[in-house]
Amino acid sequence: MPLYEFYCSQCQKKYEELCSSLVEQIDCPECSNKANKVFSAFQMGRSSTGSGTAPSSCGG
Repeated sequence: MPLYEFYCSQCQKKYEELCSSLVEQIDCPECSNKANKVFSAFQMGRSSTGSGTAPSSCGG
């Protein structure tokens, strides 16, 4: 299963969870409010030009 990031607007916590790509909300482990799936930095950094390469933050 893929790893997704979720954000809880009630307690303002962001965390990762292994789940199906169809899952859009899960219960926050801190406050039990519904947490929404958010775009991770990895997903947002991917190239949309079709080159298949993503920018690297490793300096190499």
